[in-house]
Amino acid sequence: MKRKPAGVAFSHGIRVRRLAKVVAAKGATKRSGPPVRTSQPMSVASPFAGFPRPSAAEITRFHTVLAKHYGERRQSKRGTQRGTQRGPEILDTVVGTILSQNTTNTNSYKAFGQLKQRFPTWDAVRTARPAAVQRAIKCGGLAPKKSQWIQHILRTVYKEYKQTTMEHLRAESKQGVHAQLERFPGVGKKTAAIINLFEVGHPDMAVDTHVFRYALQLGWVPTEEERLAHNKVSEGKPWPAVTRDSVYEHLDACFPDRLKYSMHLILTDTVGGLPVHCGAKNQLGFN
Repeated sequence: MKRKPAGVAFSHGIRVRRLAKVVAAKGATKRSGPPVRTSQPMSVASPFAGFPRPSAAEITRFHTVLAKHYGERRQSKRGTQRGTQRGPEILDTVVGTILSQNTTNTNSYKAFGQLKQRFPTWDAVRTARPAAVQRAIKCGGLAPKKSQWIQHILRTVYKEYKQTTMEHLRAESKQGVHAQLERFPGVGKKTAAIINLFEVGHPDMAVDTHVFRYALQLGWVPTEEERLAHNKVSEGKPWPAVTRDSVYEHLDACFPDRLKYSMHLILTDTVGGLPVHCGAKNQLGFN
């Protein structure tokens, strides 16, 4: 498998340029730049307590293999200090991630560009007529619902902070970012984890459709048969249903913090990552 050059990473409808550095892996790589911020995990333990996979060693080996093909992804040095801005506004990433739901990266990226072109500021989006916002993002699909979510967020933060911004999240803890964002309709654990990972600097293993599919295929979460068998005999807390949210909590607990940024981008980058060779119709596994 040849490594496809990746000048940009394409994740969740956003071209990640200045936020990531793609480094071809040749044996052991020397990590550069400031250390990743360490914070208390969102959940102390996996919701699948006792399930043995994936181990930290397995993830480390898997990352080494993937990095040889797709390059190790490293965060840039810029804006990694708490409270500093590293490029786009947090609202840019929040809105971009909302627009990426149930559509392709290409369409959501186009919708975001048209929204910014039609409304140069988030204040302009906040005060615009809903129909005008819908027209701007129509190419991304689900425009009525997404425009409602976006304008609700903008109006709420303006009411609370007297300005249309979410830059205050840069001073929040990992848990605080999740709490602040997940109160909004249309924003779940994935979006909150992306803000932590790309904007705030907290290691957070965001799980999108690609990561969820790979986790199932690689046996990183229990099968339904394993889950039911465990719950039948276990005296402890039962394992929940395998969903995107429970898989997020499990992988975030299992993945080493230092690999979450690189692994997330390799597993989700539709320009130069694993989805290029292993799309939805392919089965990923070890031979």
